[in-house]
Amino acid sequence: MSTKERIKESATKLFAEHGFSGMTIKEIANEVGIKPPSVYAFFKGKDDVFLAIYRDALDGHLLTVKSQFNKEFSAKGQLFSILKSAIDFQFREDLKSKLLIRLMISPPDFLKEDITSRFDEMEQNEYEILYEIFKHGIEKGEIKALDCHELALSYQCLMDGVFWQMQRHDRDEIYKRLDVIFNQFWNGISV
Repeated sequence: MSTKERIKESATKLFAEHGFSGMTIKEIANEVGIKPPSVYAFFKGKDDVFLAIYRDALDGHLLTVKSQFNKEFSAKGQLFSILKSAIDFQFREDLKSKLLIRLMISPPDFLKEDITSRFDEMEQNEYEILYEIFKHGIEKGEIKALDCHELALSYQCLMDGVFWQMQRHDRDEIYKRLDVIFNQFWNGISV
């Protein structure tokens, strides 16, 4: 792993545990095992490290969703894969998930506008993928002739709900709930 990635990984851990205001470049450097000036070879400062981490987290989530989009597969298969892959990603990137929660609940003032903008952009890209899956599922006769916009929004809320459930339940419980949650949703929209 490169030094830059080690800096981001260590900073993610520290930000998730202590929040933005409770962190310093010195603490990040100590966690990595380098001198503080070395951090500045890769980042302009603490703000820049923080921006890189949360952008990676959002990009990773969106890439996970995009990777499951394939018109050759059934709508049911794609939707289930999106939800399961998002859960897998959140467990794999546990610290980044905790960081995103902190950002959603209390973003640093200097980032509020950027965070809102990036979350909106990520959500819009996710929405467009979901909209296409629902549209294609309706055209193929898998899904009732419902409003694709409403279906996509509903599915995003389902994904958000699962994300918050992940903060309270262990991995085994979440995967048990995944089947129940998805099947209930699917039974409500399938033909």
